[in-house]
Amino acid sequence: MIDLVKKTMFAGIGMAVVTKDKILESLDELVEKGKLTKDEASAMSDKIVEGGRVETEKAKVEASKLFNDMLHRANVVTKDQYDALAARVTALEGKLHKEFPNED
Repeated sequence: MIDLVKKTMFAGIGMAVVTKDKILESLDELVEKGKLTKDEASAMSDKIVEGGRVETEKAKVEASKLFNDMLHRANVVTKDQYDALAARVTALEGKLHKEFPNED
């Protein structure tokens, strides 16, 4: 399951790189044809990159929520849940040992 999620994310990243290259190529063509200035192309490129960054962050949040939801439905314990439980057990063992000391 984790491999599928990784492969999907890497495919998305690969597509983003190809798309960015195509966008830059298109902007360069518009500059060469005189339809855009270099400054306009640069500003447009920056805007597109920023939009992509924002969308990537949104996708990461959504993917994380989806993944956590799948783990919850599968009754899989997360590391945070495990660590919290381990801390509780350690604290209870400490209290038990104080209350009933032994030679161990």
